[in-house]
Amino acid sequence: MTPRFLAFWPFILEWEGSAYENDPDDEGGETKYGIDKRSHPNEDIKHLTEDRAKQIYFDSYWTKVRAEDLPLGVGEVCMDIGVNNGISRAAKWLQQDVGATADGIIGDKTIEASTAKGSAVAFDLLDRREQFYNDIAVGRMRKYLKGWLNRNHALRSRVQDLLAGGDFV
Repeated sequence: MTPRFLAFWPFILEWEGSAYENDPDDEGGETKYGIDKRSHPNEDIKHLTEDRAKQIYFDSYWTKVRAEDLPLGVGEVCMDIGVNNGISRAAKWLQQDVGATADGIIGDKTIEASTAKGSAVAFDLLDRREQFYNDIAVGRMRKYLKGWLNRNHALRSRVQDLLAGGDFV
């Protein structure tokens, strides 16, 4: 795990929580630390430790969106989109924003285009995610909208602080 990921980890933990849940409206099924059974069928969700959850986030989200290679703030936002909205969606939104081929896989060309455009991409992605949340918050999903928007706004604030020379804590 990298120092940058470890600096972002408290934000993930704050929003995902550590409680075991099995919300019948959550298609992911059993969840703990935000790790759900549907996405991680081989994990013992009920007995998941924080250390194991942290490793899953690093391997399955941070690394897959190549957060470490993206501009400051952009990597963190892409990881969080990957966590809540899917890795492929995070990659495609990023690629569309920076003018790269939207194939859902963040490769060297996407990294180069992101680096050229800079940290402002983070705010474009947060705007897009807010619209996405508003679009999908219908029926039984409406109950999640306030939490989704609160998380998005908190991430926006933390990225602003980070880019101003602060950190994620």
